[in-house]
Amino acid sequence: MERYIDFLDRYKYIILVLTTLMVAIFSIALKDLAYEGSYKIWFDKESKILKEYEHFRTTFSGDDTFIVAFKDENGMFNQKAVQTILALSEAFKKIDGVRKVDSLTNYQYISSQDDEIIVEDFIKDFENLEEKRVHAINDKLILNQLIDKDAQTTAIAVRLSNESGANEEVNIFVMKALKDVTDTFSKESGYKFYITGAPAITASLVTISQSDAMVLMPLAVIVVVTLLFMLFRTFLGVLVPSIVIVFTFLLVLSMQVLLGYKLNNFTVNIPSFITAIAIADAMHLYLAWMHYKIKNLNNHEALSVALKTNIVPIALTSFTTAVGFASLGFSEIEPIATLGIAITTGAILAFIFSITIVPVLLLLFGEKYQARPLKFLNLSNTKGYGTFIVKNDKKIVYGFTVLLIFFSYGLSSIKVDSNNIKYFSADTVVRSGSEFIEKNLTGSMVYEIILDSKQKEGVKNPEFLQTIEIFENEFKQEYKNVRFTTSLKDIVVRMQEVLNKDSTCQMPSDTNLIAQYLLLYSMSLPQGMEINDKIDTNEQFLRLSINTNLVNTSKDLQMIEWIKHWWQEKSKYSADIQGQAAIFAYMQSSITNTLLLSIASTLLIVALCMYMIYKNLTMLSLFMLPNIAPIIFVAGVMGYLGIDIDLGIAISAAVILGIAVDDTIHFFSKYFEVIKVKTFEESIDYIMSHSGNAMILTTFILSVTFALFGVSSFIPNVNFAIVTVSALNIALLLDLLLLPALLSLFFRK
Repeated sequence: MERYIDFLDRYKYIILVLTTLMVAIFSIALKDLAYEGSYKIWFDKESKILKEYEHFRTTFSGDDTFIVAFKDENGMFNQKAVQTILALSEAFKKIDGVRKVDSLTNYQYISSQDDEIIVEDFIKDFENLEEKRVHAINDKLILNQLIDKDAQTTAIAVRLSNESGANEEVNIFVMKALKDVTDTFSKESGYKFYITGAPAITASLVTISQSDAMVLMPLAVIVVVTLLFMLFRTFLGVLVPSIVIVFTFLLVLSMQVLLGYKLNNFTVNIPSFITAIAIADAMHLYLAWMHYKIKNLNNHEALSVALKTNIVPIALTSFTTAVGFASLGFSEIEPIATLGIAITTGAILAFIFSITIVPVLLLLFGEKYQARPLKFLNLSNTKGYGTFIVKNDKKIVYGFTVLLIFFSYGLSSIKVDSNNIKYFSADTVVRSGSEFIEKNLTGSMVYEIILDSKQKEGVKNPEFLQTIEIFENEFKQEYKNVRFTTSLKDIVVRMQEVLNKDSTCQMPSDTNLIAQYLLLYSMSLPQGMEINDKIDTNEQFLRLSINTNLVNTSKDLQMIEWIKHWWQEKSKYSADIQGQAAIFAYMQSSITNTLLLSIASTLLIVALCMYMIYKNLTMLSLFMLPNIAPIIFVAGVMGYLGIDIDLGIAISAAVILGIAVDDTIHFFSKYFEVIKVKTFEESIDYIMSHSGNAMILTTFILSVTFALFGVSSFIPNVNFAIVTVSALNIALLLDLLLLPALLSLFFRK
């Protein structure tokens, strides 16, 4: 080790200059840093789910629709409200990227006069508004979609083209334009407008990730620098960890850009993760150097001993942290996989900088540094702690065992939820808009069921359309959260009604008659109001749209399975469920797989690594228990409180395992260092005095850093913060209390 320190001392200026120059050159790439948030980022390019959804978009013009809603307590059928709808509809049509606007006023109302079919705008002026109100609340084509049963709430559907809907920049532009228009109208009319819809989700994901980047990146640096200054009260104490942090995350972010990746709602947190990881390595080495400086060793000797006693545990902790994040790289969810690979790279770079740049800085500035014990936390004298552990070891182990059993029972109540609306906090535009629409008008989740009639022009088959009617009735009976269904079948029924006033509104039984109805309806529509978003060009497939209330994805998947099973068992036709609500529901299995795979692979690799070191299964069990137990504790609480697992929580398990074992490794490394020459009680006292400060301080700084995720409007980040901070502090408590108690019971003699 002395030779290595001599080498660093001889070339310290060259090492520092070359490293800084390398980081600066790579950082040039950051000028191309960009963000993404469309539905595509959540799936691999070869994903079957994505390919099928893209096919649906190509065939039926997608489901990229903004919904703008508002309420008038006096009812919608008054001059002020109607004028607002008319003006908004016209204003929305002028926004670049908008293909079509559907509203209560331009709804194509079907009627007949002198045996002639008439399809026209429902409201053109302010005449006969009461009559229009009666028609509207009895019109099954728009009731609970464009108007509620009390005629107080209405929605305007702003549809984008397939190409525009896939472009997140267009989504963001239109979202901002809609917000600007509604803000202006809100001032003039006094109405409060709500915006939601699939493209609103995409736009919100990007804007929130940009906001998080602007807030979390600098905030993480500021908080860590402030904490370091409060702890050490010296320039060197702030400089050493800060340089490791900054160099590491600049390189990692630059590599992301050079590899063609864009920031998303998960990878935008790379700097915070890097800060947490890098500071742990630097802190252990720096505190060890301080400890030996206080023992009156000269600078060279203090650094040599600190590096010698810490390089193995730092290497092991870097390895386990890298393993924890690398396990996320196997996830089918692209942002999680990208994050895992990025932070794995960061863990390796942080280790390299910790054993090169940190010693170089201490060699440059540490000679004249007067090391003093920390005022904030000083565990230099912990005599008696080992005796306390030995005296109470059984009580401690029994107590934690009872708690572990209790919290394990809560695991049975845990569910997974990947609903994309729930990704946003309640105060965001898209979440508040969804909740308003669900409360006042219709279901905020839309499922697109693509029905295959099994033959060309089969959508005109009366039997096929009658089967749809039977399905809708049974589906609504089975699931009370279904609020609205619509398809071309409803147009056929309406045409039958208006042309046969004495009929009972039954489905026509003649294929040719249905074909005539559809042709007549299509010819009566104004330009831009075609029906090609309801059927495919061969007229074999028909689109059935269903609005449901917001439910967790377990319920979504149950409904999807019920739909597929119904069409398979009760008809000769088939159904495929598409739409962004559905594809996010399909992600549930990916989240579950991510959680299980990351935990299993991290546990396996860490366990194998530790077994190769200890060659003892009992010792391995003692090592793993304090790191698995925190996950069980936190997951048990989630089960009892009914908190579902989302994307943020899915990645937290691997992160917890990867980082929590750091303290355990440092504890064990010190334990095996001294147990041969000291009694058990003295060994525990030694560990606490030599590593206790670093373990507590690094956990504290990690907790504060991860807690910053709690300010995000992206709920998976908030949940990640809550779970990870809780688990890391529980892990620290177990390392300082349960682990020595277990060692006392099994290895004291």
